Amino acid sequence: MSMNAIFVQISVTELTWIRSHPAAAEGLFVDAPAMPRVLARLTKTVQAAGPQQISEALGRLDPSLRERLFERLGPSGATPDGGAEAIGKLLEFRASRAAEASAATVNRPKLSLDKAWHGVHYVLCGQAEPGSALLSRPVLGGTDLGEDGEGFSGYGPARYFTPAEVSTLSEALSRPGLEAEAAQRFDARRMSALDIYPDWESSDSEWVMDAFRRLRDFYAEAAANGRAIVTCLV
Repeated sequence: MSMNAIFVQISVTELTWIRSHPAAAEGLFVDAPAMPRVLARLTKTVQAAGPQQISEALGRLDPSLRERLFERLGPSGATPDGGAEAIGKLLEFRASRAAEASAATVNRPKLSLDKAWHGVHYVLCGQAEPGSALLSRPVLGGTDLGEDGEGFSGYGPARYFTPAEVSTLSEALSRPGLEAEAAQRFDARRMSALDIYPDWESSDSEWVMDAFRRLRDFYAEAAANGRAIVTCLV
């Protein structure tokens, strides 16, 4: 399965929200279904019914079915033996995730470097891994969102850059002479020896440089509009 690097421009307000709710970042990168109508109706039923009725209904369910219901609705922290309060908590959690997913359908500027991301990182800084150098940051830098080391994609957490960081990185990417330096750094044999993803041929140089130019322009657009950037490997 291939790894792609995706970058999304968001507003300062959205960044504030996502920093407080890291799980919401997933909606920027993957399509999430809205809350099914049957769950919406069930939510209203739970709200209208009394706790005793819900507890009795849950008690009549086969234990395995009850556990499957809780697994399907999502990891809210509620447990199948928690009665009406637990099912209410689950449905509220599912509804909030659906709201986050719906908000994520807003048309935001987005960039995919496809599989060229690691090559772009290398020609910018000459290293395989992220480091402290400024040009080591545009592709693989940023501040982690959440504490899950694998993230929703399994390739690490989503990361963000504040508008101020975006502006600084945009200036670095637009420095006169950088494009020529990056092009000279491309070396298919050395990149393959360093395990730069994916495999490389000499003919891939223009592919990587085109990805570099698109990344540079993306940062410039975000900086000009005072936006933050969220990125992730998916």
